[in-house]
Amino acid sequence: MEKTIEQKSESISDNINVIAVLHFKEMPVSIERVTIGLCNEVFDVKFKDREVIVRLSQKDVFMKGSQKHIPILKERGINVPDILAEDYTKINIPYSYQFLSKLKGKDIGPIIEYLSDKELEEIAKEIGGIIKIAKTIPASEQCGYFYDEYSETTETWVDWIKKIIDIAMERGNKTGVMDDDMHSMLLEISHDNENYFNQIKPTTYLDDICSKNVMIDGGKFSGLVDLDCFAQGDYLESIGRMKASWPRTHYGEVYTNAVMNELKLNNEQRKVVTMYALLNRISWACENGIQFNQNTTGIVDQEREKKDKEIIDMLYNEFKYNQ
Repeated sequence: MEKTIEQKSESISDNINVIAVLHFKEMPVSIERVTIGLCNEVFDVKFKDREVIVRLSQKDVFMKGSQKHIPILKERGINVPDILAEDYTKINIPYSYQFLSKLKGKDIGPIIEYLSDKELEEIAKEIGGIIKIAKTIPASEQCGYFYDEYSETTETWVDWIKKIIDIAMERGNKTGVMDDDMHSMLLEISHDNENYFNQIKPTTYLDDICSKNVMIDGGKFSGLVDLDCFAQGDYLESIGRMKASWPRTHYGEVYTNAVMNELKLNNEQRKVVTMYALLNRISWACENGIQFNQNTTGIVDQEREKKDKEIIDMLYNEFKYNQ
């Protein structure tokens, strides 16, 4: 008989207790699931005198990326967690895992609406600076996602965009979320921007620093988390993700515009950002009803579907207006 999510969480907690004693010689006082994120099972683990993060997965190909990327970012002056302990053998528990130091603060997503314009602009300067730093990290000639030894790549950026669109269509058709309008928008993005995509020479960027993984403490940037992946391709795609996260909100516009101002993007580049915002928002909408980990279910959330499609229509109208 298949275990319920509650039973699975209890089972994971038991495993965390085992490895906590193994590495820290004491039982945790509390173990709390972090509900943001899709790839790994993440928990906040409190001991009597410290608090750490543990990440677990039955696959280690993604998680091992942090092994490689954390030192690269640290040596460039970016505040990121330390790996305190790690094991990918599955000898002690049936998961690969990492214990990491916990950065101060909370993810930007749940608190951005409470930040002042000045705070948002200062955080945006930090993120813009990180984007500039990431661009100096040597890139190969391929495009896609790079972890450690594992990568998901294509030979060109246009092929990578086609792959992203294909995945969105496959997921959306499977769950029924994809409709004729979204399908037409994806084809339009692919066709109308093919010449632009073909001109892209890959640069390194952090693709997942939009509504999560950017830690804020007391209204100030405190560091980045979840560093499994470096992306290679068009760095404007990462800013499109930011715009897609909070479209048509005051705080979203202040923050995204401040990032673009820090990077001195021109009008044409800002139009590209809107195109990537539309692409990502459609892609995210097609994740609805796909189970990635215990934070997600295999059931389509119809309220989310309705909201997603309203936002997609808004972004599409902006995209068409800018052309």
